[in-house]
Amino acid sequence: MRDAVTNAYIPKEWETVNCPVCNSDKYSEYEKFGSDLQYIYVKCSKCSLIFTNPRPKYDQDYIDCCYSSYYQYAENLTVEDLNSVRESSLQTFKEEIDHISKYDKHKTAVLDIGSAMGTFLLAAENYYPVRIGLDVSEQMASFVEKNVGVKVFIKQFDEFEHEKFSLIHMSHVIEHIPNPNAWVAKASELLVDEGILVINVPNKFGLSYRLQHLFYKLKLKKQFSSSWNDPARTPDHLYEPTIESFKYLLSKSDFEILDYYTYSRKDPTSNNGFISKLMNRKLHLGSNITFITRKKKA
Repeated sequence: MRDAVTNAYIPKEWETVNCPVCNSDKYSEYEKFGSDLQYIYVKCSKCSLIFTNPRPKYDQDYIDCCYSSYYQYAENLTVEDLNSVRESSLQTFKEEIDHISKYDKHKTAVLDIGSAMGTFLLAAENYYPVRIGLDVSEQMASFVEKNVGVKVFIKQFDEFEHEKFSLIHMSHVIEHIPNPNAWVAKASELLVDEGILVINVPNKFGLSYRLQHLFYKLKLKKQFSSSWNDPARTPDHLYEPTIESFKYLLSKSDFEILDYYTYSRKDPTSNNGFISKLMNRKLHLGSNITFITRKKKA
């Protein structure tokens, strides 16, 4: 719920959790954030995941507070936005699908989780005969079905039932849900043998985040992002992925990592130039991470 005066999010209930990836109960404080530094990120001692602990209980009230602006955004969309949205344009997703589809031997059906405006699904039009979306916003789903011509289901992924896919795409969505293990297990269930799972997430140990954290530790910054000074801001990321933690998650879930790299949204495949390849494919210092993985044979 929101405070009537400040519009600040006030959790109805807090919960203390083990690491969402490896379930370790060993962690140390990493940094505080929020308008009153009311939230705490901790670092897992085993897999290096950064996660909120304690965290607001993941219920419908929390979901609505996190994504109310996202729901309203859907009401103002036009089809032209698919070409103009900053750093997530149709051309950006065309570059991504052209790259990742090369790993898919079957190319029969694709599921996009957190399908939003349907930009990725539209970009996949010439690659997959069957395209399905999954989202939390009925408004957004309606927009996609009307303008992109693709069915979007309103359902949590771990409750979703469907015929199998050869590609499942999760872009900046898994960090918003409490149990990544359940989602990766569900992806395995819904993929054909040797099907491809692609996960795009923030890179908490990217260069820009490391510099922000250094300034925080040196007390040159109150917190890592000035946007958290807004009391209405809700911690929609329940954890911040790192390369080490997600390698651990995917490996223990029997997914083979075919490729991984960091990237900027202006260069989604990190193939445009020497500097991009050095920063993102060698040093892995970009702000986001892509994992291209394959389900192991049964």
